[in-house]
This record gives sequence, structure tokens and C-alpha cells, in this order.
Amino acid sequence: MSEGTFFMIMFAIAAIIGLATLVYIVRQAFSGQGGEIGGWELRGARQRLYAVARNAVAEGLRAKVASGFALLILVAIPVFYFAAEGDGTIKGRVQMFVSYSLGFSGFILSILTILFGCRSLSAEIAARQIYGIVSKPVPRWQIVVGKWIGVMVVVVGLLFLSGAMTYGGTMLMVRGFRADLERNLATYGSLTPQQASAAIAALDDVKGIGKEGMESPVMAALAGTLGWTREQVGDMLLRLPEPTRVNLRRFDELRRQVLVARASITAQLPDFSEAVEEGLQRLRDEQRMPEEWSTARVRREIERGLRLQFCTVEPGEGRQWVLQGPPPQEGEDLVMSIRFKMRAPKQPLAERIQGRVLETDKVLCYWGVGDPRKAEFLETVDQYPIHMYYEVEIPQQGVEPDGTIILLFQNVDPRAIPTVFDIANGDLEVLYRVGSWELSLVQALLAAVIPLACLASFAVCASTFLSFPVGVLICFILFVVSSSNAFLAEALAVTDEYAPPPEQQTWDYQLRRVTLAGLTQVLAIGDVNPVRHLLEGRAVGWGLIGSHAWKFVLLKSGLVLVVAVIVFRRRELAAVIV
Repeated sequence: MSEGTFFMIMFAIAAIIGLATLVYIVRQAFSGQGGEIGGWELRGARQRLYAVARNAVAEGLRAKVASGFALLILVAIPVFYFAAEGDGTIKGRVQMFVSYSLGFSGFILSILTILFGCRSLSAEIAARQIYGIVSKPVPRWQIVVGKWIGVMVVVVGLLFLSGAMTYGGTMLMVRGFRADLERNLATYGSLTPQQASAAIAALDDVKGIGKEGMESPVMAALAGTLGWTREQVGDMLLRLPEPTRVNLRRFDELRRQVLVARASITAQLPDFSEAVEEGLQRLRDEQRMPEEWSTARVRREIERGLRLQFCTVEPGEGRQWVLQGPPPQEGEDLVMSIRFKMRAPKQPLAERIQGRVLETDKVLCYWGVGDPRKAEFLETVDQYPIHMYYEVEIPQQGVEPDGTIILLFQNVDPRAIPTVFDIANGDLEVLYRVGSWELSLVQALLAAVIPLACLASFAVCASTFLSFPVGVLICFILFVVSSSNAFLAEALAVTDEYAPPPEQQTWDYQLRRVTLAGLTQVLAIGDVNPVRHLLEGRAVGWGLIGSHAWKFVLLKSGLVLVVAVIVFRRRELAAVIV
């Protein structure tokens, strides 16, 4: 049996099981007649929604569901605080602590949302406690929405509790580093307690781009505070233990690249439509159209060539990109970064040209930021690594007040090494400060609420017609599938590297592709990764939060809750026997 045949058999079995499950769900949802008649009035809805939500919160606390998960979070985050080591530096510790703390809390709260939501109505129906509610003049839509609100109150409260603990742990780590540095300055650096305390306070005033050695802004801040020269500060720092010096450099990186809210603006490819049509017409005029190719394939090949040509910078050539982002934060000596990944078709070798040593795995490049006609224009020439992401830091003055960024690049390497930027995959972006880390943390927590709201709507909907165990199982499967889109795309062989040309795409490939697209659209609960944003010092952005809240909370969650109300209104909770 071939691999393709085996895959199709397994795919068919999975499809049959999924279809049977869907039929069961629909049958359970719409089985039975009767139920509520009428009951869509809005008068007095606020008081009744509040009462139902408060009752849902109280039920969750009495059942030890929410309190048990809250205790788990309260215990786990301090454990992460003491266990997080990273690479042994202050930056590594903070990044690992934030990653573990918020990542673990997000996963635990997702499980809590499923359990709490699926229990919200199913447990009351099974225990016949629902009779005390439906016998009162409370429309069933208000019961469903009130239960969803109650679930969200508990989950969001625990989420922001974990966020507050994460913030407190991060600040404690920073304070602990400063205390250790102050002791080492007094012990090994021969500073008086007053000088050591003043040196630590000077770290709050460090500004400017990160540099090594005597050019570091940390050296300038310490020299200004102590009244010394940079050479004297350097001699004093050399007496400190090596881990302390490394930590001091990493703390400066933490200040610039992690504990900050930075906007991320990626370069975009231009529209090649007109150029593609011109190239197609030129091939027709010159009678060079490949006979075995369709017109659509010729267009794709022409566009692919134009994209590659635009992304490739030959030796001695240059490129200009104009990026538009939010206005930068006002202030002096703020830092922006050009984050890029250069690729090279051939490996450069180390050479000495015109008295300059050109290193292997690096290319000599020119970067310019801003309008060249203005005094704020910034430029730098240096060797930068290839085949890895790298950040070039420069003062933020190159950003226009409206957020416009003009980015200039030139390949000036004398070894004739072409450079390639994969613009479509985000290999070129500009990061600059738009706020504080506290702002970034709040935005990340708000972004984390969006998938929890979707999960809560699915769980409450399941509780209207399924038993607790079945509802939890189905919602957990939906959660796993929605969180594994990349894995499913790889497993179904529909990623870009597996995709054949359109004229060679078979029916089984189309079936896999349509299946994955359908699952993605139906089960998606949000694709913002707030933890990654925090670790890289990126602001999620109010625009992204708003668009995802509209799409996933208002539209998708609202639609699921409408279905839940319809199902719950049709359900006959008790039969009259004569």
C-alpha cells in the first residue's frame, strides 16, 4: 500500500467519524419540541443578566473549579520566578519567566474556560436546578448570555491576576539584579555605598543605542554620575566578576529590546500587476510564449521573477522602502531598530581589502533612515551577518512625526556578494518605541482575552444540549484543532513547499486544502501571539486588538451564542405526563 493510499484511507475514516459526530451534535441540539415560547424582551435585561452572571460565578466557586485553577496559577507563577534561568543573564531570566508565566496561565485558563463553560448549564440541567430559573420570568437568551458573562468574569479576573503577578515578578527580578550590582560595585569596584547607590540610580537615565566597550551608553551614564572618565569607569568595571559585567550588558539589551512597547512595521512588496501584463504582452509580441504553459502559469512565473528581482540587491545597487506606522513616542534619545535577515546565494569568504578585514558569513552594507534632504537623516556602514535575524539600532529621530519611515539600503561589499531579502516572509521590518512595557503588557492581556471569549461561547453553547463529559471532550478537541493549524497544514501536505502548480493539483489535494481552510475559518479563535510580542518588546497594537475583537468576539462568539439561544429555547427541559 502506497503512502498516498494509506493517507486517503485514514483521511476518509477521520471524515466519517467527524461527520458522525456532527450529525450527533445537530440531532442532540434540535431534538425534542416545545421549549420556551416567546421571551425576547429587553426590558429589565440588565438586572437579570447581572443576577444570572453572579449566580454562575458563585456556582463555579462553590464547585471548586475556578478556585482550584486560581490556586494552581498562584502556586505556579512563583515557582517559575525561582526556577527561570534562561541563559543565566537578567535578560534571559526575564524572558523565560514571562514566557512560562503567561504561556502556562493562558493554557490553564483555556482549560478552565472549557470546563467552566460546559458545566454552566449542563450541571444545572442534570441536577434539575434549572427548573428554579426557567420557572421565573427570565428569557432563556438572558440565561445563556448571563452564563457566558459569568464565565468571562472569572476567566478575565484570573488572567489579569496572572498578568499582575508576572509584572511584579519581572520588577522583582530587575530589582534583585540592581541590588546585586550595587553590592558588587561596593565590594569589587571599591566604590563607597553612596557612589554605588548613585551608580545604580544612573541606570534609570541610560539612553541611546546599544554599543560595546567604551561607547556604551551605560559607560556614559556611570561616568557622568561618578564624575569620572570613561577609561576610569572601564577600569572599575574590569574588577567586577565576569557574570556581573555580562549581566550589565544584557540589562542594557533588556532596557532597549524587551521592557518596551515597540511598533513593528514590515516592508511590503509593490504591486506588479502592470509589469506582469507588460511582460506577458512582450512575450506574445516576440512569440516566445511557452507552448506547454497556460497563460496563468506564465503570469505567475513573470511575477515570481519580478519579486525575486525586487528582493535581490546586486553588488553596488540599492533599494528604498517607504514604511508607514503609528506616530513615535515623543522624547529624546529613544531607540529604533532595523530588524532584517539577509540571504546570500553564495558564501562570502574572509578577505582583506583596502586595509579592511571582511569577515566570513557577513556582508558590508549601507543603511540610511529618514529623508536624505533633512538634518535628521541617519546613516551607517558596517558588516552584518547573513542567514540570521539581526537588529541595527539607531536613534529614533529618523521617523517622521506621522510615522513615515524612509529606509535606504545599498550593497557595498567589494566581494560581489548579492543579498536577498524575503520581504513576503517579514525579513525586513522597523521597530520603534510607541510606549512603555506596561502598555505592552496590558495590550497582551487584552489580546489573550479574545480566544478565551471564543472558547467560552463554544463551551456555553455545548452546555445547552450536551452532557458535561461530552461537551468537554468536543470543546477540547476543537481547542486542540484550532491551536494546531500549522501542524495540520504540514500533516495534510498543503503548505507552500508541498503545493504543486494549479494545473497539476489533483482532487485529493484540493479536498485537503478545502478541508483545512474550512476548519481554520470555523474553529479559529484568534491568531495573535501576545507572549511572543512581549518577549520581543513589541506592542500588540490597539488596531490589531480591535480588529480581532470585532471578528472573533462580536461576530464569531455572537453567532455561536445565537445558536446556543436557539437550541436552548427549543429544548424541552421537563415533560408533562398526564
